[in-house]
Amino acid sequence: MAKPEESDENWIAAMDDICSKLNVDPVATEKSKESFAEIRRNFTLDGEALHWMACALYVACRTSITPTVESGKAVKGNCVSLTRLLRLCNISLIQFFTKIKNWMEMTLMPSDFKDRISRLERKFAVSTILFRKFQPLFQEIFTGLTNEPVKTKSSKKQKLQRCSTNALFNLTWCLYVCVKGEFHNSADDLVDMYHLLLSCLDFIFANAFMSRRTDLLNPSFKGLPKDWLQDDFELPKKPPCIISVLCEIKDGLAVQASTMKDYSWNKVIKSFFEKGILKGDSEQHLGLLDVGNFDVNQKSLNNLYETYVLSVGEFDERIFLGEHAHEQIGTKKVSGDEISQVIANFGPSGKACPDTPLTGRRYLGRRAEELTPVSEATNSLARLATFLRQSKPQPSTSLMRLFAEYGVSDETITKKVIEPCNTWMDQFSNSLKECNCSAETIAYRCNMVTCLYYKVFEHIIREEHRKKPQVSLQMLLSQETYQLTVYACCTEVVLHSYGVHSLRFPRVLQIYGLSAFHFYKIIELVVKAVVEKLSRDVIKHLNAVEEQVLESLVWTSDSPLWEQLAKAPVPASTKVYVHESPHNRRSGLQSPVSSVIDRYLAPIADQAKKQLFKDTVKPGQSLLVQTNIKSEQNSPQATTSATSTTNGDTTPNTTPKKANNSLILFFRKFYSLAVVRMNDLCTRLRLTDDELKRKIWTCLEYSIMHQTQLMKDRHLDQILMCAVYVICKVSNSASNQVERTFADIMRCYRQRPLADNHVYRSVLINQSEEGSPERGDLINFYNRVYVQCMQNFALRFTGRHKDECSLSPLPAGRGDASYSPGGQRVSCTHQLYVKPLTASPPHHHHLTYRFSRSPAKDLHAINTLVSCEVGGVGGVGGVKRGGEGGELVKRARCGAAGVARKLQGLVSDRQAL
Repeated sequence: MAKPEESDENWIAAMDDICSKLNVDPVATEKSKESFAEIRRNFTLDGEALHWMACALYVACRTSITPTVESGKAVKGNCVSLTRLLRLCNISLIQFFTKIKNWMEMTLMPSDFKDRISRLERKFAVSTILFRKFQPLFQEIFTGLTNEPVKTKSSKKQKLQRCSTNALFNLTWCLYVCVKGEFHNSADDLVDMYHLLLSCLDFIFANAFMSRRTDLLNPSFKGLPKDWLQDDFELPKKPPCIISVLCEIKDGLAVQASTMKDYSWNKVIKSFFEKGILKGDSEQHLGLLDVGNFDVNQKSLNNLYETYVLSVGEFDERIFLGEHAHEQIGTKKVSGDEISQVIANFGPSGKACPDTPLTGRRYLGRRAEELTPVSEATNSLARLATFLRQSKPQPSTSLMRLFAEYGVSDETITKKVIEPCNTWMDQFSNSLKECNCSAETIAYRCNMVTCLYYKVFEHIIREEHRKKPQVSLQMLLSQETYQLTVYACCTEVVLHSYGVHSLRFPRVLQIYGLSAFHFYKIIELVVKAVVEKLSRDVIKHLNAVEEQVLESLVWTSDSPLWEQLAKAPVPASTKVYVHESPHNRRSGLQSPVSSVIDRYLAPIADQAKKQLFKDTVKPGQSLLVQTNIKSEQNSPQATTSATSTTNGDTTPNTTPKKANNSLILFFRKFYSLAVVRMNDLCTRLRLTDDELKRKIWTCLEYSIMHQTQLMKDRHLDQILMCAVYVICKVSNSASNQVERTFADIMRCYRQRPLADNHVYRSVLINQSEEGSPERGDLINFYNRVYVQCMQNFALRFTGRHKDECSLSPLPAGRGDASYSPGGQRVSCTHQLYVKPLTASPPHHHHLTYRFSRSPAKDLHAINTLVSCEVGGVGGVGGVKRGGEGGELVKRARCGAAGVARKLQGLVSDRQAL
């Protein structure tokens, strides 16, 4: 921390010294000093002052403009090495990522700079993962690798010697990062870069093999011929390819890796020979390791990479090769098998193993063995490739037969199905070209998307026809938006399987010019079509995408949702659910309105209420009305609804009995997500009172229904946190201490799966027509915007207001963990729950076990209970067993086979969560 007694002269002198050693230009030096002085004056900077200086210098250097020798030309950045900057400031790379994020928040850096840092952090995570794969792979192929540093030649006249294994290790990694730098736009795509690494190892192996380097190659390596060590061994004209062997040893897909080698790796290596970067046989791409060539190649590659790093301002990936790599990276205390802090925050949503969304968990299969980031990614791609095996990018024979049976002509199929699909394929192809993908890679991925599209399209068509045989296929084919959303969702599956971070969601919406409001409708149908075929990670990703759409993307000011709301009001939560059926419970349906017609044609229809509420509510009872004892509107027969006015007050009006199916479906999903997140946040805040939860839900529902503008260009969680804060504040009393600060709420919010601190740090305050919109933190938004709209309504919960408010019923469980009053259910077969201990357990007949408190016999009693079938179910007589609290619980006798079967089912259920 910047010490109070530390004078300005001291830190200015320290920064001048760093700038001098880095040769920073005067403009960037002055800019860094000004920003550091301002932040130091307005904020308390924890930790070493030098660490914050590194942040100020990095931002100043990367945002400066440096003129070049060409007239009128300039480059962004001033060629300062990030690695050297961090070394001079005595800060590790992981510490730097933590500090720079805080620095960007304090200095209100633009989003493009924040994206650059996120990309830099992800690239570091990918490089770390790949290096940890590189070392064991290298040792599979080569022998003699030691921990000793490579000795540099002290004299030019020193006799040239053949390269050692350690020197070859360094050259191989340096060559790899140089080639990877040629794919700058896709350098953080894990699958492609892993296959590029396999291509690099294959290339170095070929050079060692053709140079007959028996001292380097591991004789037990599977890729070597059996007679490799024999004296009469004759070298073939071409070296063997070991791509398939490497894929077998470590996670990899042979077809994908071979494609990467043939069309990407070889192309770059050829250019390196042509430019003189590599010295050897330019025709065969051999001779790199020959005496006289090796040292020249190593020096040339180091110079090339040094220039690249300075030009783009990224970290030096050769840092992994140094003696002090752990200190410079920040993983000194981390074991070799443990994932570092940054890798733990790696992935599309920030994690190496992304968090499981709160909703949609019913679609997730059992979790397999622990997977590494590489094996997770290649597993997703392998499952997808297996699913599409023998598929063609055209309608299948069975689909064409179905069309023929129902009178769909070939001309209609061509015009309504094939031609639009070809157009979308071209759009996807153009987006891949922007990532500098090879023509072969583009064609392969486009075909993969199209094959997946036709399989999913056929599944949905058949399901739709099964549910509604009276609907003609001609009508379904007329819905081009529906077909486009299917194609876009299939594109997202392929992009995620490949780990194409540069095209991560919601980029797919921009590729096809698709709105989030239309896109979300198809996600669940696609999930149900592929849930048995694709990896658990892909299904999790689609669930996370659906949550991202519902929480914010559909609420942007240009969303078609606002056009729908201009024609029909926001329905209450009680109006959007249908009666639950045993079929819905068994299949775990999220959306009873699941047909394509209902989703895209949006007919007008009466909607039945869903009787899934924890409270007894009379039919027709209004939930969000002004209650006045003297008013006849308080009668149960009155069906009124409050409508907002400009000042936030409410006036009653009649609730419409009919609504648009498209809106009904949307708000059914939206309310489901909202109540799950509300319950999750309340649990983390230890707010267990049901009446308090009903108040929070009523307040949240009111803000959505009658102050809908609060959601425009904002996030569901922003409105939810404000609702929790205001209700806890007005409900607090001496006998009921429920008040929570915003700091408490935000701290608990950060613990939720897929939570992002950007949600509460950057909230829209005012939308400006001319300049950029005004944004602030959540507290600023609450004081300036939320209170103005919600104050009058929130005051009704104080108990002292003349217009008290009836509470909306809290929707009951729909299968997700957060709904259950008993906690998270860990078995679909047994009534077994796990939840945080927020209060003393009730003394009912059910068994409980408190971790670190209860005796072992309590856990044994639970294990015995769930291992046996319920008495009478199987026709077997029950026996009595003593339960906790003296209760007698009847359970059936069960044989050893039955116990084993039940235990295996329980384990499978728990792994599925």
